[in-house]
Amino acid sequence: MDEPQALSVREIAPQLAAQRLAGMEHLDPRGLTAPGEVAAMAGEGRCFEITGDAARAVYVLVVRNGCAWVQAARGEGRIDLTQLLDAVLTEQAQGLQALACQTARPGLVRKLQRRGWRVSGWVLRKELQ
Repeated sequence: MDEPQALSVREIAPQLAAQRLAGMEHLDPRGLTAPGEVAAMAGEGRCFEITGDAARAVYVLVVRNGCAWVQAARGEGRIDLTQLLDAVLTEQAQGLQALACQTARPGLVRKLQRRGWRVSGWVLRKELQ
């Protein structure tokens, strides 16, 4: 079995986060994230980067009404990034009431539910031409 890898978490500038998140809209399985929207998300909150031999991730947090919202997140690695991000976010959100995110990825919903997250609503969308 591989040895645990050291990981570091640091706050980064929104511009750097936007660069690292670039192209993320293409990962949206329903195509609801518009080009340029990810850069705007990075400018709305605090941006963080996790780095290490086993993983790299970037995410944006916005705190509203006692809840830390994950505006955007993207990563790659040889470890379960859902588990990693959940652990880091849970630590960062100490003192708040909740963590939340929005996703169109059913697999991510299942993974987060196994870690104690629950579906707490629905997002409705109406296209306006």
